[in-house]
Amino acid sequence: MRILHTSDWHLGRSLAQESLLDDQAHLLEQVFQAIVEHRVDALIIAGDLFDRAVPRREAVQLFNDFLARVYGETGAAIVAIAGNHDAPDRVSFNAALQDPRRVLIRGPLRDRPHALVLSDDHGQVAFSALPYCEIFAAREAFGDVSIASPAHVLAAQLAQARQHVPARARWVVTAHAFVEGGRVTETERPLAQVGGIETVPSAMFDGAAYVALGHLHRAQEAGAPHIRYSGSWMGFDFDETGEAKTLTLIDLDAAGLSRVTEIPLVSPRPLRVVTGQLAD
Repeated sequence: MRILHTSDWHLGRSLAQESLLDDQAHLLEQVFQAIVEHRVDALIIAGDLFDRAVPRREAVQLFNDFLARVYGETGAAIVAIAGNHDAPDRVSFNAALQDPRRVLIRGPLRDRPHALVLSDDHGQVAFSALPYCEIFAAREAFGDVSIASPAHVLAAQLAQARQHVPARARWVVTAHAFVEGGRVTETERPLAQVGGIETVPSAMFDGAAYVALGHLHRAQEAGAPHIRYSGSWMGFDFDETGEAKTLTLIDLDAAGLSRVTEIPLVSPRPLRVVTGQLAD
């Protein structure tokens, strides 16, 4: 099974009052070409599809056109979740029209908690999509007033997701979270209220063959080789100047993760810091 893991697109974002939408359209073309060239079986977008809860119309159109192209012109399945920048109900708009054999896009927790199950030569692979959810919304969704942190929210989601994984299937989890030890940039929005603990332990994902994370903008492992952030696909502030941006290509064999390959992305306008005298 070959999986392309990406996240934190922040479609519609601006930098210094300059729209990045044309740059993001250029990056979407690179994602599509990677799906085709590497014969990807499943595309994962691990949250923060858009930059705000009410995204620009042009950003929504760009996203919808891309998904339609992937679905219509490739055989790749699509797994996507809402991140902390997204409005869950907007992400799941038209969910009833999704092909349950190839598409799993989750916004609110109430929608489609079951797994998307694909097969390869080694058997079944179950994809669980765990969208970001605020603490109070999670209390309501799970009927549990003891939920008091992002770790509690994720624990409840994982317990629910495990119930929908077929026996002996390799399990791929997609989540939007801050796993302990992750390296941050200056552009991630906190996941907990001021003074709260927003990190979650990597041990929560025990049993997963691969964990596709979103939220942190630097590509990195998170406690184990099979728990990874793909990072954002472009730099959103100048502390990311010179940092390589990539897509993460994952190969699973019968035992689980077998290979990780980083596919470089080329931004049409990479961030650059120029220093010197004002007079020059």
